[in-house]
Amino acid sequence: MLTEIGKELRRLRIDRDEKMIEMAKKLDKSPAFISAVETGKKTPPPGIEDIVIRLYGLVGEAAHRVRMAADRSRNAFVLHPSNMLGRDTAGLMARRMNSLSSADLEEIRQILARGAKPNE
Repeated sequence: MLTEIGKELRRLRIDRDEKMIEMAKKLDKSPAFISAVETGKKTPPPGIEDIVIRLYGLVGEAAHRVRMAADRSRNAFVLHPSNMLGRDTAGLMARRMNSLSSADLEEIRQILARGAKPNE
């Protein structure tokens, strides 16, 4: 079954009449790795979405779709807070993530989206 990022990568290949081996070469990955990410056997590595966006010249909604698809295809995230408040906040969020209501998560998402750049 294709993951969200798998669907976006496949869409890019189809739209550009590109084979998986060509995409893999562009991304400096093996075709087997790209296939494993697409099918959820491997999680998308950190930053792969930025590489895809840059190499394929994606902007606006297309870039946003790739970022969201990568996030939705991951089970874990690595944060590197630069100060104590950031570390405290990240730790609290990690501990509470699965006990927050949908409304709480939406409120947090909206707070974070306020400072986002247009294609994030």
